[in-house]
Amino acid sequence: MPRTVHDQVRFWRHAGTGLEVLNGRFGGHAYDRHAHGTYAIGVTLHGRQGFSHRGRRHVSTLGTVIAMNPDEAHDGEAAGDEGFSYWMLYPEPGLWRSLLADATDRPADPPFFADTLIADPATARGLVRLCRAVSDPHASRLEVDHALAGALLPLARRHGRSAAPVDGDPHDASVARIRDLLHAHYDRDFRLEELAAEAGRSRFQVSRAFAAAYGLPPHAWLNRRRLEVARELLLAGQPAAEVAAAVGFVDQSHLIRRFKASYGITPGEFLAACTTVQSG
Repeated sequence: MPRTVHDQVRFWRHAGTGLEVLNGRFGGHAYDRHAHGTYAIGVTLHGRQGFSHRGRRHVSTLGTVIAMNPDEAHDGEAAGDEGFSYWMLYPEPGLWRSLLADATDRPADPPFFADTLIADPATARGLVRLCRAVSDPHASRLEVDHALAGALLPLARRHGRSAAPVDGDPHDASVARIRDLLHAHYDRDFRLEELAAEAGRSRFQVSRAFAAAYGLPPHAWLNRRRLEVARELLLAGQPAAEVAAAVGFVDQSHLIRRFKASYGITPGEFLAACTTVQSG
């Protein structure tokens, strides 16, 4: 009989760099299909980690680096009875720009990772060191900065491309207007007809063009935006019921369902798991 694996998640947010790090362990289903506005860069520590990404099913094992670009939808679950554990960090595109510009002494775009799974033990070790530094309240800012450059720069240089292949045009003005509308008015209950009218396209055309440009259909992108704002409001101390209303969810239970489906834990568990590290 397979042993029971108890799900466990911890979050850390480094105040100096803004970098968020997660350490998780799951015995079965972890989270539903969702996406992040940041990169999602991880290392599997134990077991077999299964997930869908870019239309393919992947299984990550011990020491494998996982690289997902912003707005790329994915899910997650254990791919074996032993469950899995992993580190995951969420660098903002601006953090990559800053690191690469410092390293090259010229403006630089954030990287695009074409490969979801990367076999690179040295880079994996560097990423684990970075996660441990960010989650260590005793680590100095100098230690964190050193670990940051030692992990993210090699990953970008060895495995990143200078730009993403263009399936849809994120500079399409009509699609960008829809994104800006959803970003600014995340608390509204939009209809697809309204977005189609804003873009001057049919409902089918606008949904397909938006997904091609930003990796998610409009309703999923809006859900991601709502959850990002909800996280900030929860961390600022707002009650969950007020947060749910503020970001456009029907009620607190709706917020809880969406939150758990995307992050694997409830808002209350998120707050209990989240630690802000104040170095530097």
